[in-house]
Amino acid sequence: MRLNAIQLLTNSAIMMSVLFVPLLAQQLGASGFQIGLIVAGYGASMFISNYIFGRAADSMPPKTLFYAGFLSSSATFFMQMFATDPLSLGIMRVLTGFSIGIYPAVMILYVHNSGRSIGKFSSYMPLGWAVGNMTAFMVAIYWELFAVDNTVGNGEVYRDIFALSSLFFAASFLIALTLPDIGVKSKKKGDYFSLAVLKKNWDIYFGFFLRQIGANNVWVIFPLYLVSLGANKYEVAMIYAINPVLQFFIMRKLDKYDTKSLIHVGDLFSAAAFLSLIPLTIYYQAAVGQALIAISYACLYVGSTAFLIKNNENKGTAAGLLNSSIALASIIGSIMGGIIFELYGFKVVMAAGAFFAVLGYAAVRVKSS
Repeated sequence: MRLNAIQLLTNSAIMMSVLFVPLLAQQLGASGFQIGLIVAGYGASMFISNYIFGRAADSMPPKTLFYAGFLSSSATFFMQMFATDPLSLGIMRVLTGFSIGIYPAVMILYVHNSGRSIGKFSSYMPLGWAVGNMTAFMVAIYWELFAVDNTVGNGEVYRDIFALSSLFFAASFLIALTLPDIGVKSKKKGDYFSLAVLKKNWDIYFGFFLRQIGANNVWVIFPLYLVSLGANKYEVAMIYAINPVLQFFIMRKLDKYDTKSLIHVGDLFSAAAFLSLIPLTIYYQAAVGQALIAISYACLYVGSTAFLIKNNENKGTAAGLLNSSIALASIIGSIMGGIIFELYGFKVVMAAGAFFAVLGYAAVRVKSS
């Protein structure tokens, strides 16, 4: 229960910031390309951190990494409220990205070593996203109703969201203090750059990487897309909540299925989801695409994580490299999404997302056949 609470709180905090950073960046004067760079800097720092601490998870006491990750995240998320221009916001996002890369791999390893279900534990990740969305929704509604003017209301929304994110990480740290100590069971040494793990699982990492390039291509501008279709801040939060709520229920049922089949389903449903977002004429039509994305990511994440944990001795390293591939894809996808949006508009961004999802499916199929 305590592990699930930590998973829920940390992902709530992350989603609250992710949801409104593109809107805040635009308010601070950032162009589409600059928004892509801000999100890419966040992804780059996550990539480095996940790699470093994924390897550390195989040898360091888990609770040490928990403490470092939750305390540093609490501090850096709080600091975001002091951003005054695109540059300072970008710096703050780099710091938050590094902080939240410290603990994910060791969390998965701790769950595995505790004998718990990966699927059920993972389901609290999207539930956290949903809670984060709804929290942002309530904050946005409050300031929509009670702000003296729109400028004041916007500033207070971002301040409150960053403060709550910091508080959620602080609560996760306090919960982590009560967790039992579990010895590290994965101590097999490998080469420094994890080449053996990469080579063994290249299709899983590369396929996930390609799909996530497409996804981040979309997500970097998706709040702006919804706003262009008539959504306000709290309606953006409501649309975003559909995906994680459905994921929570789907992930809990996936442990019994073949991992490679789940990955294939995830890639194909991703392509269908992004294509479904192209013909929208009003924001609430995005609900169908969000439902498809829920199925796709639930299958892809649980299938990939379970496969890597079951088939590798260096389990922390294997899980960390998956998180690194996700973070690396966010760098490329975010920059690409910003550029495509600026040059060609929203609908071409969605088409690019579908194209990369199909490439991800092909990458896994090549090795399987």
